[in-house]
Amino acid sequence: MLDLKTDNTSKPTEKTTERILVVKLYAIGDFIMSLPGLELLRRRNPAAEIHLLTGGIIAPLAHCSAPVDRIIHVSEKNFTDGRRCLSLIPLMAQLRKYRYSRAYLLHRVLPLRLFLLSTGARSRIGQGNRKTGLSNTVPFETGRTEHDTERYARLFGWSGSEPLPEPKVNLPEYPAGGPIASAIESRPVAVSPGGGRSSIRDMNWKRWPADRFRELIDLLHGENVRTVILGSRKDRDIIGQVLDNLPCTATDLVGKTSLVEAAGILSACRMLITNDSSLMHIAGLVSTPTLTLFGPTDPSRIGVYPPSPYHRNLVSDDAPCRPCHPTRGINGCESVECMVSLSLDMVWEETREMLDTTEI
Repeated sequence: MLDLKTDNTSKPTEKTTERILVVKLYAIGDFIMSLPGLELLRRRNPAAEIHLLTGGIIAPLAHCSAPVDRIIHVSEKNFTDGRRCLSLIPLMAQLRKYRYSRAYLLHRVLPLRLFLLSTGARSRIGQGNRKTGLSNTVPFETGRTEHDTERYARLFGWSGSEPLPEPKVNLPEYPAGGPIASAIESRPVAVSPGGGRSSIRDMNWKRWPADRFRELIDLLHGENVRTVILGSRKDRDIIGQVLDNLPCTATDLVGKTSLVEAAGILSACRMLITNDSSLMHIAGLVSTPTLTLFGPTDPSRIGVYPPSPYHRNLVSDDAPCRPCHPTRGINGCESVECMVSLSLDMVWEETREMLDTTEI
């Protein structure tokens, strides 16, 4: 069965208004990096009706942040599991009824290009060098180091001659005295020891050793700094030792919040200490300072955008092989030297410096 939902139950009409489709199905961090480009698309097409097709994980956050008129969401597995391809037929039929004039694809995989072709959109824009399934392509690489936010914006026609608009987010308020409000009333430091997952793969080599995160939490406790530990339900299996016998100043919320709730918590925190993860991008979206531990990935490409003194990236000088994705692919690594060589002392020193600038 196709899990297909929209934010509006009305049927498509025969209005003459131009309709534009944007397809971004998975990868939370990538979705957040695409928001400035979406804002640009909205500004340049104020009279158009813009639809976003996304996955069920991203959809709640999209409702708070995406400048679109309609959100259509499906289970990501209908696209990532080849055995479910036939379940996409009702979705294809629905999308064709909207008679899109343009469709933008924010993925580079061939099956999604063919899916975009099935929507019937006259103009189909994606990134790459080959046009298979597309009517227009935008080069993925420009020959210079470029942030993924800028790469997505180029897809929507950004030339680099103007500043990108800042995305907006509208988060719900939480009842006073409730578990979330109580956890953040003292403006704690958020710590996220997990991450590195997506709907497609688990990149465990992007994670700093969990035992060091636990030592960091204990050091914060020694300074009487309250912490809140964030992560997904799947993270509990990875960082279980971090959560055992936490000090009284720490609150365990791993797997206990929705994505939007996590955004609300981060918006009230002094800072976030994390691996390269979706929570890093969410913290940037809600203007919370970040200290991110980078290993195989390149913060100049996928760090919080735009760069700011309030968003610090810690990388190791002892791993000359990093970043290990010159062709945009990341291979697993048994030694993970780039993460292991980030010592607790290095992270603690950066943490203390940031705490001094984010005092209550």
